[in-house]
Amino acid sequence: MIQSLSQGRARRAILLIIVWLAFAWRAWGLTSQSLWRDEVDVIRFATRPWPEMLAVFRRPGENGPLFYLLLRPWLAVAGQSEYALRYAALWAGVIAVPLAVILARRLGASRPASLAVGLFMATNPYLTWYSQDGKMYALITTLALASSLTFVFALQKGHLWRWGLYWLITTICFYIHVMAVLLIPLHALWFLVAWPRERRRWWGYGLALAGLVLPYLPLVKWQYRLLTARWFHPGFPFIPLDQMFVVLLLALVRGFYPVSSAWSLMPAVFLTLAGLWMGECRPIGAWIGHRRGPVLWLGLWFTFPVFALFAISLRVPLFTDRYLIWITPAFWILAGLGVSAVASYSRWIALAVFGCVIAFNLQATGYQTQVPIKSDFRQAAAWMEAQRQPDDVIMPIMPYIRHTYAYYAGDDVPIVEPPYTNAGATPEEVDEAMRRLLSGRAGVWLVASEEEAWDRRKLVRAWLEDHGQLVTQRQFTRVEVLYYHLKPPTGMGDKP
Repeated sequence: MIQSLSQGRARRAILLIIVWLAFAWRAWGLTSQSLWRDEVDVIRFATRPWPEMLAVFRRPGENGPLFYLLLRPWLAVAGQSEYALRYAALWAGVIAVPLAVILARRLGASRPASLAVGLFMATNPYLTWYSQDGKMYALITTLALASSLTFVFALQKGHLWRWGLYWLITTICFYIHVMAVLLIPLHALWFLVAWPRERRRWWGYGLALAGLVLPYLPLVKWQYRLLTARWFHPGFPFIPLDQMFVVLLLALVRGFYPVSSAWSLMPAVFLTLAGLWMGECRPIGAWIGHRRGPVLWLGLWFTFPVFALFAISLRVPLFTDRYLIWITPAFWILAGLGVSAVASYSRWIALAVFGCVIAFNLQATGYQTQVPIKSDFRQAAAWMEAQRQPDDVIMPIMPYIRHTYAYYAGDDVPIVEPPYTNAGATPEEVDEAMRRLLSGRAGVWLVASEEEAWDRRKLVRAWLEDHGQLVTQRQFTRVEVLYYHLKPPTGMGDKP
């Protein structure tokens, strides 16, 4: 008994070390990347006046209104700095690590396999990246884990309060990110896999399922209208199903590290396939159908949301890998089962492959921390503001990036929105608009980022080349800055 207690303390100590590692790994370089426009939007949306903030719960097209509401008091206390914004995401990402370990153990993974899951999750570059991002993606991953864990507890132990907790967490997920609604059919498939072994839980699950419909009704109305509207085009390209899996695999395994060869993916893919085909579980509490049931659950968790989003994208392309970030735990729990399965044949091979995965994780995360990847408005704004003259005007293209620039430069910067040309504007129309906008100006700073979304033909840039002299130019990560001194006739607003 003393030996058992000692082993239990050792396992808890190891888990605590893994959680601490997850925190340290995410805290390191938390502000190494500049805020990108979606992160600045988080601050803007979370600090809106109360009436406007509450109105978004009823406004069509709003994604994650509850996230901004939950973040509001944190920003009020901690401030609106880069560190304060991302620190909340950091903790959401850290909490996902022990939740994944507990879920893996609850599904019947061995203790060593569960700890391997913890290390995979703690060092994974993709999860680390979004734990250093101010958006809701770290939080939705944690909430999806919590929802799945409460589902397992409710299925294994019953009691109405457990189903009520499952209902509450899953409902919160809908209002944190719209794609979390796919948890409902996913868990319905889980319940079918557990049938008939767990049929005695049908009433509790039935009540929870019926309850989930009610809070989703306000969302389903506007979602249906958008998906069926001919004019709705959110800007995502259509991605074939096989490419969706490739994109997700690259993201889940290597994060934002540039992959030139598939070899760096092989250790993780090998372990995941080993877990899928050879992994067996001994679920704690009631069985989930049979020993392969949890493996099938995890396989569904990883694949079903992809198929579902592909089906939606046949009508309106909506795929981007971060929308399905919450399937990441399924991949790494399967990899943990793979470690155990391979170890049953050769511990040395299992240890070698496990070590390769961790090494690749550390390499990719180190790259993400040291190399600028996001649009570097922090450096761009600092460089520009050090040189900008009072009578100079700033022209961001696309114009929406003005919010990101203003975050670093201040709200009082003189910004002029360039004409939109992607709807077929002619050079003559651009000329007329630019003369009107820049009348009386001596110089203009063109800040180009995502320019093709506003001016694919670069007519604005061409006009500035014709009517101004390029004085200085500098390239930052995903941001190009050009300063033009306008020729006197144009600067005075006269036509040549």
